[in-house]
Amino acid sequence: MGFTEKIDVLDLVINVLNEHERKLDQLVERLEIIVEFMQTHPDFGEAFIEFEEQLDEIIEYNGTVLIVDDDEFLAETFKMVLEDSGFLVETAHTGSQALLKASQTDFDLAILDLKLPDTTGNDLARLLKERKTDLNVILLTGQTEMLDSIAEADLRSDEVLLKPISPDELLKI
Repeated sequence: MGFTEKIDVLDLVINVLNEHERKLDQLVERLEIIVEFMQTHPDFGEAFIEFEEQLDEIIEYNGTVLIVDDDEFLAETFKMVLEDSGFLVETAHTGSQALLKASQTDFDLAILDLKLPDTTGNDLARLLKERKTDLNVILLTGQTEMLDSIAEADLRSDEVLLKPISPDELLKI
């Protein structure tokens, strides 16, 4: 198969995945309406709360992870790998989104891209560690020249990894 044919097949696969994602989003919206109805309906509300409490007791997570990267595909890929290994994962694509999510969830680990649209991963790490001092932070970068501009004493992460990162490397951290 030639390069052009491979690109065509890849485009087809991407289009199919996008359509499935759109349908899943619609399904999630419908389920959210059902859940909201069940929570507020007098006949279902109490039973629904009991079910949620039982579910929380059954599900055990290895930890909570916040992934912040403006590359949505990469962030979702990391999320799938970590969720398959038993982690509870949230993603954000900007520093602002990350700060909002960090205010709602107590994360154990933050994996931050060094270059974000509205801030740097290092500055975001500082803000996140101000909220939770024992938060572990991993910075990711594909641009080593950005690292060179940060003095080692000013680095706010526990570790720096260079992209690309394999699933095995991701699970090790």
